Amino acid sequence: MPEFIIDDSTDDAPLLSPIVDGLAKGRGAVERDYDAYPTEMFEPPSQMLLIPRSEWSARIKEQEERKSRISDVLRMANIPSMDQGSNGYCWSHSTVSSVQAVRAINNQPYVPLSAYMVAAIIKRGRNEGGWCGLSAKFLRENGVCSQAIWPQGNRSLSLDTAEARANAALHKVTEEWVDLTRGVADAELTFDQLATCLLSGVPCAVDHNWWSHSIMACDLVEVESGSFGVRIRNSWGDGWGDKGFSVLRGSKAIPDGALAIRVTGASPA
Repeated sequence: MPEFIIDDSTDDAPLLSPIVDGLAKGRGAVERDYDAYPTEMFEPPSQMLLIPRSEWSARIKEQEERKSRISDVLRMANIPSMDQGSNGYCWSHSTVSSVQAVRAINNQPYVPLSAYMVAAIIKRGRNEGGWCGLSAKFLRENGVCSQAIWPQGNRSLSLDTAEARANAALHKVTEEWVDLTRGVADAELTFDQLATCLLSGVPCAVDHNWWSHSIMACDLVEVESGSFGVRIRNSWGDGWGDKGFSVLRGSKAIPDGALAIRVTGASPA
């Protein structure tokens, strides 16, 4: 199935009740509880120097010519789209997908990481929704282990062993996440911050309330002259979109929550 564009004219029904390869897929993003999880948990984007919109087209073209987009890196490294199955753990898959992308950008070997470890431990094995910042905190403090130790789809806390924790520590986020929505009331400013990250080769985990879903943002794209969107990678497997990729634009591209990951632990495995 070719990559497709999701915008304000798209029929949301197939996205809100997704069936991929004959199987129902989960979503699970919920609005962040700012009382329980205050914005001070994450670094603000106040020091971010925005790339002006007047430069976007040229920078996108340069990335395309050099094949340096995040999606290019993932394709060349043959890293498949993650698959959350029917559980509502998208909010951990978006961040763990970002960790895997950063590893690929840093020329580290591909290690299939277990987003199920992150969500299952946080939710004590329950199938519950969350938001990207919730899993980001866990990744910063604990890391995430490989799927060889904690298989995808398994929510059993019996897998929370010393071996799993030691392996997870190899894949920590070693620099702070930047909360792109902290203290920002202007949606366009949030989008410009997201665009700046993507043009700088920094993947972002993004939450969208209209979709009740959290995914990884990969690239800024120019759909038409002067019309920009965001290429995302979903967590519904390679059977969705173009091997998990699609493009959001218009109001559907503006995130309600967004976190940029800068550096992860430089472990070889």
